[in-house]
Amino acid sequence: MRKFLVVVARSIAAVLLAATLMLAVWLGWLVWHFEYGLGLPDSRQLLAASDGERICSTGGNRTFVPLAKIPPLLRRAVLAYEEPDFYERPSMNLLLEPVRSVLFNRTVLRSTISATVAYCFMPRLPVNQFDRNIGRVVLMDRVERTLSKDRILEIYLNDPYFGRGAYGVAAAASAYFNKTLSELVIDEAAFIAALARAPYLNRYPERVIERRNFVIDKMLLAGVISEAQAHSAKERPLVLQDQALDGRTK
Repeated sequence: MRKFLVVVARSIAAVLLAATLMLAVWLGWLVWHFEYGLGLPDSRQLLAASDGERICSTGGNRTFVPLAKIPPLLRRAVLAYEEPDFYERPSMNLLLEPVRSVLFNRTVLRSTISATVAYCFMPRLPVNQFDRNIGRVVLMDRVERTLSKDRILEIYLNDPYFGRGAYGVAAAASAYFNKTLSELVIDEAAFIAALARAPYLNRYPERVIERRNFVIDKMLLAGVISEAQAHSAKERPLVLQDQALDGRTK
C-alpha cells in the first residue's frame, strides 16, 4: 500500500510539474506574442502622443481641452458615472486578467476609462478574437503603467466619439447645447457624461431623460451634488440643440 501511495504521489508531482512547465511556456509565448507579434504601441509610443494629437480618430469635429481647463463639474460627473474609484483603483493583475479573458472568452475590463483609451491606441489589425481580447488587456495594462491617471482621463474626455460628429466633451457641448464647457449646468453635464458610452443616445428620446437622471443619481451618490441640486436638475427640461425631447426637430 505504501509503495502504491508513493507511486501515486510521484505521478501527481510529475503531472503538476509538467502542467507548470506548460503554463510557463504558454505565458512566455503570450508575452512574446503581444510584446512583439501584434505591433501594439510600446511605452515610448504612448508617451510620444502629444496633448493635442488625435488618438481615437482623425475625422469629425474635435476641440482639444487640457484636463485642467475642463470644469470640475463635468470631470466629476464623468467619474461618478463611469468609475468613482478611478484615481484610487490599483492597476490590473496582468498575470490573471489574460487567463480570465481566455476562460470566459471576453475582454476583462477593470476600468472602462482605461479600456476606452487603450482601444484608441489599439492598431487596426486583422486579428482574431483571442488576439483582440487579450491584446486589449495587455495594452490597457501598458496604458495604466505608462500614462498618469490625469493623462488617461484627459484622453478619455477629448478623443472618444460623443455623437453628432463630435469627438470629445468640448465638441459635444457645442453640438448638443451650443455652449462652452464652462456654461454647462448639472443636467447637461450629466447628459454629456453618458455619451462616451452611448454616443447615439439622442436617437432614442425615450431614454434621454432616464439616462440623464441615472447619471445625476450617480453624481449625488458620489457627493458631487446635493440632494436639492439633484432634484432641481431632474426637474429641468433637457432641450438638445435642434431636437425636442420627443425626437422631433424644432
